[in-house]
Amino acid sequence: MRKIPFIIVIISLFILITACSANEEKLYSGTIEGEEIPILAEVTGPVQAFLADEGDIVSKGQPLVQIDDRLIRAQMKEAKAGVQAAKAALDEVKAGTRNQEIKKTLSLLEQNDVKIDNVNIQRSKLNDLLIQRKASIDGIKAQLESAEESALFYKDQLKKIEELYKNGAASENEVNGYEEQLNKATASVNQLKAKLEEVESLYEMAKKDKSTYDNQIKELEANSKMQQAQLSLQQEGATTHTILKLASQLDQAKAKQEQIQIQLDKTNVTAPIDGIVLRRNISAGEIVTANFQMYTMLDQNKLKVKVYVPETKLNEVELDGKAEIFVDAYPDKAFKGKITYISSQAEFTPKNVQTPEERTKMVFEVIVEPTEGFQELKSGMPADIRFLEKETEK
Repeated sequence: MRKIPFIIVIISLFILITACSANEEKLYSGTIEGEEIPILAEVTGPVQAFLADEGDIVSKGQPLVQIDDRLIRAQMKEAKAGVQAAKAALDEVKAGTRNQEIKKTLSLLEQNDVKIDNVNIQRSKLNDLLIQRKASIDGIKAQLESAEESALFYKDQLKKIEELYKNGAASENEVNGYEEQLNKATASVNQLKAKLEEVESLYEMAKKDKSTYDNQIKELEANSKMQQAQLSLQQEGATTHTILKLASQLDQAKAKQEQIQIQLDKTNVTAPIDGIVLRRNISAGEIVTANFQMYTMLDQNKLKVKVYVPETKLNEVELDGKAEIFVDAYPDKAFKGKITYISSQAEFTPKNVQTPEERTKMVFEVIVEPTEGFQELKSGMPADIRFLEKETEK
């Protein structure tokens, strides 16, 4: 049998390997990620109850947090009363005035003045309390500064006496003595810090109470002005101008009620989308403020896979180009995807790439979003991406 020359065998193997390499499809690996949605507080108040926990699957509109709404409900009652009073004033002017109505308004004015005097007395007492607590805070801070200096002094002295003790120039009793002094000074510092924190908390509470009194004074003074205006109308008789003015006051009262209703609605925080609760950052009883992030949700319907394409392969991808997504859970299925982002700046391959050779390459970040398979694809799944060939124009 005739033997095939060795060089022909080598060339044939080289052609076969080259052909296989040319037909091999390049896959890029990444992880499926979902869009994170922050759930922020829009009003300030203590958390009355949290109604969802980490890992819970929630539906759009499902309650997540109930913020204590007692203060806002009280404001709503007051706003409704303001609307009723403004409406009554307008109706009364349209119907004409009576002597008994004038007497009634005078009585309301007198009652309102008494309320203002009482609130002013309480506010004055609170001002004195704020001054006292501020003085206490300043005194504790001075004591704390002195105690911290003492602790630092005894710490330095203990270090020195320990050195002398090592060299035989000081006794063990002297070392113990300085240790005891340092412990006492440290304990004094901790006690003063705790006391300072307590007094500062009381001071902040008093400031909030003063703010409440200030608001009450403003509202009572506004009521007095409105009642005084109403009395003037009753005494002088209604005109077109005064009717329009009272109608405007009624509109303002209704607008205030609507604003408070919006705040009241915001105390019941609900899920903005169907999704999964990733993180919960609150506890029952905790006070939240506006823009405090209470939860982080995951939108399973907005998935993406981030991969890194070498510069030499960047010509294989284009924005809005098509791609296929493969996951281990469905080995025989390719999910359709679309390229939604291509970085304009190169970067080094991320460290989680497996081989040292790959980590030395410059790559471009590319994001692929699936256009199907939202029921099968889940956040956290490892995924492989294959970019489909560009469609050539005929």
